[in-house]
Amino acid sequence: MRSVFPRAAALVALLVLSPVAAFAQAVADAAWMKLVAAANQEGALVLIVPPSSTHREFLAAEWPKAFPDIKLEQTAVPPGQQFARLSVERSAGKFLWDVVLTGSENAFQLRDADMLDDVKSEFVVAEVKNPEIWGGWRDAFADTAQKYVFTSRSFLKMPFYNAKLLSPEKVAALGTKVFLDPALKQRVIWDDPQFGGSGRTFAPVMLRLLGEEGLRQFVAEQVVFTTQMSDLVDRMARGQFVMSLGPVLTDLLGKYKEAGLVLDIRPLGNTPELGAYGNTGASNIVVIKDRPHPNAARVFLNWYLSQSVETALAKKMGEDTRRTDVPQQVEPAQRRLPGISYFNPQSEENTPATRKAQELIAKFRTKS
Repeated sequence: MRSVFPRAAALVALLVLSPVAAFAQAVADAAWMKLVAAANQEGALVLIVPPSSTHREFLAAEWPKAFPDIKLEQTAVPPGQQFARLSVERSAGKFLWDVVLTGSENAFQLRDADMLDDVKSEFVVAEVKNPEIWGGWRDAFADTAQKYVFTSRSFLKMPFYNAKLLSPEKVAALGTKVFLDPALKQRVIWDDPQFGGSGRTFAPVMLRLLGEEGLRQFVAEQVVFTTQMSDLVDRMARGQFVMSLGPVLTDLLGKYKEAGLVLDIRPLGNTPELGAYGNTGASNIVVIKDRPHPNAARVFLNWYLSQSVETALAKKMGEDTRRTDVPQQVEPAQRRLPGISYFNPQSEENTPATRKAQELIAKFRTKS
C-alpha cells in the first residue's frame, strides 16, 4: 500500500494550481526567500539533462515562471560522453555545470572521480527532505552510501511486442520461453546495450532470465541490434520486428497513429518472468562539486523534487515519480504488482551483474 505523507491533505488542494504557484505557496518562508534571493544574484543555472525533448520542454516552460531571474541552460550530453567531457573540462580548470540528470553508471563514474557532493545536504524544503515521501533513502539512492546518486523516478521497464504478429495467448502459454521461440528468429530488435542508451539495463535482466547459454542463443539467433533508439521505434511501428528491448514505447508511437497506422504494440508483461524490472531511466540526480551556481542548484533541486512539480512532470513524461504521494501515471499493464520484488540493474549493488552481462553479450556477438 502506498504511504501517505502527513501534509498530503494540505497539499492536495495546491495541485489544482500550476506547479509554480503550488510550490510557491508550499514553501513561502523567510529562509526559502533568502535562498531564492541568493540564487537570483547568481542569475544562472546550468544543467546536463536527459535526451528526452519532453523533459527539456517541461523545464523550459515551467522554470522561468517560478524563477524568472535565474536563466536556465540545458544541455543534453550523450551518456557515453559525460564523464570524459567533465574530466577534460575540470583538468583545464573549468567548472561549468551545476546539476546532472543521468544514468546511474555515469553517476558512479563521476562519484568515483570525486566530482560530486552529497545530494541530501541540498534538501531544505520539509516535503523534499522527508525520507518517507521517497519510500526511504535506501531505495531512493542508487549508491550504497545513500548520498550521491538520487533517483527521482521509479517505473517498470519491460519488452514490448506487436500483438498482431505474436498473439497474447502464445505469450501467456510460453512465458519466459517466448524469448527463444524459433518464430522470433532475427525478429527481436534491441537498442544496443553496449552503448549508454535505453537498452543497456536489459542486459543483466536477460542474463537472469535465460542463463548464459540462453543469452548466447538469444543474442546469436533472435536479436538484431540498433544504435539508434528512433530506429527501433520506427521499425517496430512498421511491423519489421515483433519484439523490442529498449525504450518504453507507450508514448513514442503517437506520430505513427496520427499518420493513420493501426498499431497493437503492447508491454510483454509486468512480471519478472517476462522481463519486467525496476528502472530509473536518466532521472538519477547528482550535484557537481565546485559548481558555479550553488544557490541556484539548491533552489532547482527543491523545486524539481516538490510534490506539485513531480506530479506535473510525471503526467508529462508518462513515468511514475518515486514520491509516494503522487498517483501512478502509467497504464495498469505497466504498473508494479504488489508483493513482487523487481530487479533493479541501476543500483550500485547490482553493478557487477550488469558488467558481467555486458561482457557476455560482447563475447557472444563476436562469435555470432
